[in-house]
Amino acid sequence: MKKTAVTVVLLFLVLFYGFSVPNDVIYSEGDATVKFQEGYVEDVYIGDVYDTGDTVTTGYDGFVELDQEGLVLKINPDTVFTLQEKEEKGEKTGVFSLALGSIKFRYDRITGKEPMIQTPSCIAGVRGTEFSVFAGADGSALIVVDSGQVEVESEGKAVQLAADEGVEVQPGEPPGDKFVVKLDQIDYRTWNDEKLDSMLEDPAKALLRIEDRLDYYIENIEEYKTLFLEYEKRLREERRKAGEIADKEGAEAATVYQTEVVSPLTVKTGNLYLNVRFFSLAALSLRRYVGSRLYLFLKSRYIANPYDPAFADFQEKFTEILNRFERSVSPNLVDRDI
Repeated sequence: MKKTAVTVVLLFLVLFYGFSVPNDVIYSEGDATVKFQEGYVEDVYIGDVYDTGDTVTTGYDGFVELDQEGLVLKINPDTVFTLQEKEEKGEKTGVFSLALGSIKFRYDRITGKEPMIQTPSCIAGVRGTEFSVFAGADGSALIVVDSGQVEVESEGKAVQLAADEGVEVQPGEPPGDKFVVKLDQIDYRTWNDEKLDSMLEDPAKALLRIEDRLDYYIENIEEYKTLFLEYEKRLREERRKAGEIADKEGAEAATVYQTEVVSPLTVKTGNLYLNVRFFSLAALSLRRYVGSRLYLFLKSRYIANPYDPAFADFQEKFTEILNRFERSVSPNLVDRDI
């Protein structure tokens, strides 16, 4: 994948003005690796510190605990988890992105500035102190609260969960009805196997849900990218003006202009691109861990009969989705994302 000149400039803005969400590794066992934002992969070790853009992946027997100033994250086996960030209501906020698998969150205290939690199907806001999030093979999510409250939002609808309540969310759909549940009643692998079976029984419906969620990501990418390009143009002009002020009025006047005009505009420009990247990476995660896995499962199922009409129809629709991804999402990705 090629990097455009614009992408390289935008990446610099995001890295320079990035918001940090450091997490310390306090326990690790089994198969567990981290892919750093720079693109290289290492095993997870106790004492490591991970930050924005880093992805932790656990295997069948892998388990990792992270600590972030009073928040403990227990990353269970068969999980893909990324530390991200986005701009929300004019401020940068951390995002815990769960692509696949399950994590238990435990807060010692609630400050009102807790990171958001994202799965391929929903976003959760935290006011609770202990809860679990499950992300299934079909892109669905299950949120179960032990104590406190969690707000789960998808497709413009929000559901408030209290202790011993849960809700399931399908990709491209609003949250379902909440229900009473105890955490120990749910086994991730059993629940995930059921999601996978359901997906393979009706792949056309599963693909439609994936497409709906991809549409949501692309709409946000296009909206924020349009704004970013407008602000980037303004930023270049304001920087030019700052240079003219320095020549005509001196360094002190230029410094004032830089502080009052150029710097705030630079931050805003960086924040807009931050959201372009956030939704682009969310779309990549959806394609990689939901869409592509569905394709591979079906390809294996039809390996003895690759020309079956049902599989041919699926391949045609899947190719259309991939083509849209390449047109709308790929230009905002860089080599280290792949």
